[in-house]
Amino acid sequence: MVSLLKELQNHSYREININLKDIFPRLKIEHIQRLFSGLPTSNLHQTILYVTTYMHQYGYSSVLSKYGFHDQEYPKFSGHCHQITPSLGLILKVLGFDVSYIECYRVREHFQETGIFEKVSPEEEQNPEVKEEFCRIKRIPYCCLEVLIDKESYYLNGKHIAVKDDRTIALLKPDCYIPLTGVFPHQDDPTKSGIYLKTIIPKKNPNKINSSKQIVWQKQTYKDTSPEFFATFLRMKLEL
Repeated sequence: MVSLLKELQNHSYREININLKDIFPRLKIEHIQRLFSGLPTSNLHQTILYVTTYMHQYGYSSVLSKYGFHDQEYPKFSGHCHQITPSLGLILKVLGFDVSYIECYRVREHFQETGIFEKVSPEEEQNPEVKEEFCRIKRIPYCCLEVLIDKESYYLNGKHIAVKDDRTIALLKPDCYIPLTGVFPHQDDPTKSGIYLKTIIPKKNPNKINSSKQIVWQKQTYKDTSPEFFATFLRMKLEL
């Protein structure tokens, strides 16, 4: 059994396998299989969009209440990214996708020039509601999923999609996403995906990065004056 809370305390880059029952201790796979049994899977990008939208509207609170959660500080759904990301990964894994759950910390933008990840101190967090928590865990956290489709990696975060007036919209600015792939164009730039995150390779010393799987991705909501960048430190291949 993997202690995920213990793994999250080590911020050196690692790749591990983790059984989803180590995250959701009361997991019943057959419940999920029945819930999504009628979902067409011929277009995998459409499946991902459907599941991500469904989970935003109905699913995250249900997953935690039914299956439990490894972090007993957050037993009920509170909209926290570290609840959303593995929950979405759980559903996609049960549906047959190859999925990894990726935990990150915020890094300074100069990594693009130096190839070196300098962690942003949680003391610099501007939101007083989360600053104490971030200082306790010694990082400004975020996370995402990697999903493989036809051997191509796609990165997404369920927290960055919303449904307003029966319309699914992206919550990050268009520059945070890859060129349009799949079925969901960004509402403000139809040449960009509205779901798949752009990853960034340093311009200098790219070989200093531990692995091609150690991604950096960009986050900028419509309230943010500038983008933030998050680098992988723990890459977890999800298993059932």
